[in-house]
Order: sequence, then structure tokens, then C-alpha cells
Amino acid sequence: MNFFDELISKSEEIISNFDEKSFPYDASKAWEDTGVSHIVLQRDTAFELDGIGFNLVTSKPVGKSETVLIGEDLNKIKKNKKFCRVSIIEIDDVNDEQKAYNLIRKIEYVKYHYFPLGYMIRTSSEEQKEIVRVAKSAIKKGISFERVGNLLNSKFLENASVKNVKTVFITSDSFDYSALDELAQKNSEITKTLNHIMKGINFDCSACNLKPICDEVEGMRELHFKNSSMMG
Repeated sequence: MNFFDELISKSEEIISNFDEKSFPYDASKAWEDTGVSHIVLQRDTAFELDGIGFNLVTSKPVGKSETVLIGEDLNKIKKNKKFCRVSIIEIDDVNDEQKAYNLIRKIEYVKYHYFPLGYMIRTSSEEQKEIVRVAKSAIKKGISFERVGNLLNSKFLENASVKNVKTVFITSDSFDYSALDELAQKNSEITKTLNHIMKGINFDCSACNLKPICDEVEGMRELHFKNSSMMG
């Protein structure tokens, strides 16, 4: 599974230019999961984080599971600000394309099914948007990106095919968020193209608006024509 590898390389290159704090994965330090979607009311809101959040899946090694922070931790933030979350997820090398596709879909569902206490997440799969409202009460209880990252990583790791997860949170005021915005958009386009191909929709390349992704992403065109011949 290498469709997202170029995006991973570019993400890591961008991130490497900034000082970071690394926290090894420790499930015992995971923040509390409420188990259901909940609302952080305006009167209990400390601040909001407005940005993007996306997952990048690969079968190449990503190192040991960890949470990385670039910028201020939750207890240091005093006002609304931009932020970004990127989770780089290492999976078993799956030879069957359908199984690999199903695995990517299961991994993507995780971000809609974890509910950190006092950390209300609103997401948009189309735009890779991720907006977080953080509660004053959660700040008082000691919420941190390390603990939220441990919770999210633990949810990814519940899938037996997931080997390691590196989740990066970025809140730095000096960070170039537009660079990751572009990668998030490309990530969305690749995912849409995979959906398009694996569902066997419209295999006329001349009429397909996703053709540029097939042309650009290594292995996508081969997968396209393999599925096209299977549909035939």
C-alpha cells in the first residue's frame, strides 16, 4: 500500500523544519473516551482549534507509535487558533487490493468514532476539516495532546492490521498551515479516486475528472485498469 507515501514524505519534510516534542505511545496515559458524541457548551469553552485533520496510510515502517507536538500544548493555549492533526499509520502489507481498500476505509472511520472528554471534534470528510472545541473543565482535569494522541492511537491500534501510528498535532503560530492544507486536499483526492476505482464507477478515462490522480499517483493507473478488466 503505497498510494499515500509521497504525501507522507512531504508531510515529514515540512514537519522536520520545526522543533517538536515526542511522547511514546502509552495506552495507560490515554485521555478518557466518553464513548458517544458530546457537546462542549459555549460557557465551558476555553478555546477552539480550527484546522485540518487527516490520516495517511502506508505499509512502510513509520517507527514506534508516538504522539508528536509542534507548538503549544492544550494547557498553554489561551485563545482560538489554527491547528493541524496528521496521523501516519503503518499497516500490514496487504497484497489483495480489495482488502487493502477495506482496511483504509476502516481506518478512516476511526476519526469519527473517538470522543475525548471535553474535546469536541467536528470533522468534514470532503474538506479534511477538523475543528475542536476544548472545555475549561478538561483543561482543569489535565487534558493534553499527549493524552488525546494516546487515545486516538489506541483506537487505530485496535485493528490487528495496524502496526504503528504516529500522530502529529501542530499549534505553532509560525507554522505554514497552507502547505499541509494542500497535502490534505491531495489526500482527499486520492481517497476519492480509490473509492471510484474500487466501486467500479465510470472506467472511461476521457470522461473521468479523477484522471489526473491516476496519472500522478504511482500504482493508481495499474489498479484502475486491473479493476476495469475485472468489470469487463
